[in-house]
Amino acid sequence: MLSLDHLILDHPMYSKDGDLSEVWVPGVAPDGPPWVMKPSTETPQGRNNGENELQQHQNVIESYEDLQKILINAGLPETEDRSKLPRTGHTLDTTTICVLGTPSFAMSILLEGARQCPGKILLCLSTSWFCSAPPTSANVVPLLIKQAVTFDLGGRTYLDTFSPPRRVTYLSWLGGPQFPMEEQWDCPVGGSPQLSQFLANTLGVRMLLDTKELPLSPALLLSNSYKLGPWGKYIPKAKTTRLVELYQKEGREETIRDEISAFLTSVRIKGLQKVVLKTYWPFPGRSPAPTFYSSEDTVQVSDAVVGLLSELPQGHAVLLEGFVVTVPPRRITPSSPPACIPRCSVRPPELTIRLCAVVCRSRGDQPILSKVVCMVGRAEKPLCHRFSLPQSLDNTLELWGVWDETQKRNILAQIKETSEKAMKAIMEEEKKMTPQERGGIKVQTDVLGVDMLLTCVDYMVSPVILGVTTDLCLESCGVHECVLGSLAAGRSTIVDSASGPLIETMLRRSMTYVMEGKEVLVIGAGGISKKFIWLAAQSYGIKIHLVESDPGHFASSLVTSFIHYDYDDNSCGDEEHAQNILSMVREKGLHLSGCMAFWDECTILAAILCRMLGLPGTPPSAVRLAKRKTQTHLRLLHMTSPSPPFPYAGAFAVPCFPLGPGTGGVEAAESVLSYPLVLKPESGAGAVGVRLVQDAIECRKLVKQMGVEPDTCKLVRNDSTIDTGEVYLKEQSLKPKIGGVCNLSVPGDGLSNGVTSAERSEPKNVPVQTPPPLLAEYITGSEHDVDLVLGFNGRLLAAYVSDNGPTLLPGFTETAAALPSRLSPERRCQLVQAAMRSCKALGLYPGVFNVELKMTDCGPRLLEINPRMGGFYLRDWIRHIYGTDLVLVALALSCGMEPALPERGAQDSAVLVGVMCTGESHEKALAGTANPQRLSELHNAMYIRFNRLEGSPVYRPDQEPYGNVACQGQSQKEARERLLGVCSALGLDSPGYPLSYLTGEFQ
Repeated sequence: MLSLDHLILDHPMYSKDGDLSEVWVPGVAPDGPPWVMKPSTETPQGRNNGENELQQHQNVIESYEDLQKILINAGLPETEDRSKLPRTGHTLDTTTICVLGTPSFAMSILLEGARQCPGKILLCLSTSWFCSAPPTSANVVPLLIKQAVTFDLGGRTYLDTFSPPRRVTYLSWLGGPQFPMEEQWDCPVGGSPQLSQFLANTLGVRMLLDTKELPLSPALLLSNSYKLGPWGKYIPKAKTTRLVELYQKEGREETIRDEISAFLTSVRIKGLQKVVLKTYWPFPGRSPAPTFYSSEDTVQVSDAVVGLLSELPQGHAVLLEGFVVTVPPRRITPSSPPACIPRCSVRPPELTIRLCAVVCRSRGDQPILSKVVCMVGRAEKPLCHRFSLPQSLDNTLELWGVWDETQKRNILAQIKETSEKAMKAIMEEEKKMTPQERGGIKVQTDVLGVDMLLTCVDYMVSPVILGVTTDLCLESCGVHECVLGSLAAGRSTIVDSASGPLIETMLRRSMTYVMEGKEVLVIGAGGISKKFIWLAAQSYGIKIHLVESDPGHFASSLVTSFIHYDYDDNSCGDEEHAQNILSMVREKGLHLSGCMAFWDECTILAAILCRMLGLPGTPPSAVRLAKRKTQTHLRLLHMTSPSPPFPYAGAFAVPCFPLGPGTGGVEAAESVLSYPLVLKPESGAGAVGVRLVQDAIECRKLVKQMGVEPDTCKLVRNDSTIDTGEVYLKEQSLKPKIGGVCNLSVPGDGLSNGVTSAERSEPKNVPVQTPPPLLAEYITGSEHDVDLVLGFNGRLLAAYVSDNGPTLLPGFTETAAALPSRLSPERRCQLVQAAMRSCKALGLYPGVFNVELKMTDCGPRLLEINPRMGGFYLRDWIRHIYGTDLVLVALALSCGMEPALPERGAQDSAVLVGVMCTGESHEKALAGTANPQRLSELHNAMYIRFNRLEGSPVYRPDQEPYGNVACQGQSQKEARERLLGVCSALGLDSPGYPLSYLTGEFQ
């Protein structure tokens, strides 16, 4: 009588021989590249084109039917046929991610892509669905697709045709016999037959990983003139693999037996009871099935190896490998049944765990572990992906008796380190390859599967690498996601998909590809803190034409072309400045795709130029409203058309009062506002010139120091008054100059009108452009920044919420910050809605904007809107945590491209906490223990993240910070503790700048 175990073990898919020779994981055993394992769909020699097309058509039908079965099993609707109504409306800049491969391998990617970029990820079932466009340059050909299966929200799919054909902005190849290799495509590509062939050489990959000191089973390689090719250079550096080359026949058998005896002795010392005998061929294809032997039986193993080598032709190799055993589970003995119940004593089988770790290439070519799934099966046989139900690592460890959370984290950390090192080794090796060896100019491996076991080494649970693969690991992760029901969920459901970081990489490479070669006119270079913009544009291949008033600006050498124009000349209005720049642009014959500004003082001018050039951009009227804080809040309060069920924008406004001529002055403001109040410039950046005033006496004193008469609110200069009443007219009549409306000398000590010390050529008695002041109600609560990305219809594309620490009153210069926010998801959503509704109320879209708010007990309150990308450290932090480069996003929006942005970042579980360094508080440290060279060294060593800002390292009152120092952790508390330790060593902590207090909320 046969038991179920016997039936399973006798099945050819589970037997010792059949399992390894037929369905063993491609890339783990020596069976050649993935497409060799499947029935060939290539046309045999002698078959004509008609038969070839018929075979391709049959393959498409089979793949399409497989897709429908997968969708039904996942609880998703079947594919809707829209092929008779060709899709239109797409452009060359439309994001189009195309996946070419077997549906079962691709489902995790496709459904995650449908969540993050619905309608922009396509499944191609045949290379006949592609077509090519005329070559662009250097015989590089754009790849177009004319038919595909489109994946949309909720997992809905459509069979579509495209008219005209849609340009592919990213191609993902997941194996199979088909690959569009007729031309040299110019789009980014993830994977190719050449790279798959590279990974299929499991012996070579083993040698590569062995040189990186990664955990592998001990092995003895007996080479019968085996052609190692480029892998031979790694043999001398291998740590666990010993090579014995058998060139001479004389004494050959004795050498083999001596080497095997020594190897088996070392294996037994390590506690391994079995060895595996494998044969390697010098060309792709199936190799004989491995055989297993006891490590105690030296004679039997030696006889088998000698006999095998005598039969093998020249150019083959034999690998004797230690058989690693999975760490045994901690079995829990069940309670004994009562005597009246019959007992059944069954010896539980020995079990093994196989780990599938999916690693994705992230920004900066950094590997990121995205997911780990496990398969559990009988220990006496190799365990295959498809014959065990995948489950989470956490669940598997608990079944194994590991309940302690610290132990779980330690095991995951080891798996993460090992798998990411393996991916890093593969990426480094690819960099050494030529484009022909990789399969194309822009071809690279963006996702890798690493198969591992968990074993016990020196009483510690450690992973051991079995091999590398991609398709089956992705498939296993997709099965796990399907079991959990996550594949049928809509976009609003957070799914821990293995393909999440891969989608981020696909979207980033797509956007970079689309933006390559675009020409953008940028108004204003800003200061040293904006240097990263020009370097980023260079790296993306974007041509920047920079208009700057300083003819000797350092950015002139970092851009494609530099146009000197004095837009600071107050004798001209904005419209006249714009017209003059427009004439210069036309004289140069520039072919612009976009126009924008990153520098706060140039945003209005850039908006006017966009209108004149007919380019996409934010309306000038909206930018003017955002630049004038009083007008911003008045506009929100006067909104009369709320749009339920969304919040009313006026609910976020803060009472404020402009100190302009004809408004009644400070006395009138006091009649509608209550102390304490905030005195600040009508327009400015970096909280420069912003002060808390506690009473009427202090208020009048500070207003007068700002050069404004408290009663008449006229600007005072050298005992004379200047009428600037036009500043306070309605928005329709506003004609502000860039950064302000008049020139005056700044008297007094430590109080400016929104112009930083770094922007002045002299600290005082120099004409500067001064915005008028205003008084606003002081709002209590925690301060936060929301960096928004709004599309062309005002649709929210992305939002990033960060926390700010308390300021050193009476000033409001930022002191500390953290990203992501510590607030609950509901509170973060409130902040995002407040920021978005405020921008839309002004008509401020499309673009990237920075919105400053406070979270009070009554909900969010708006402080101000900056109609440009967030400054300081924000771009660097957001790029590091979420993978989104706001520089690229802002440039893409200026070119009329609405980018598809990842829903979650590859490192959004990490946290950054940072503090500002100012010349006012840290002059001594910045000249000594925290000097620029030291900060740079710590940054390069990845101990800190340092961002240079606009301020000076020497004492100057009321200036922007000199820089920001941040540390990373898995929580705000961990990052804060690291930061406090670093800052204490650097001398940045002081009684006047108490970092424990300033970062106290980040715990």
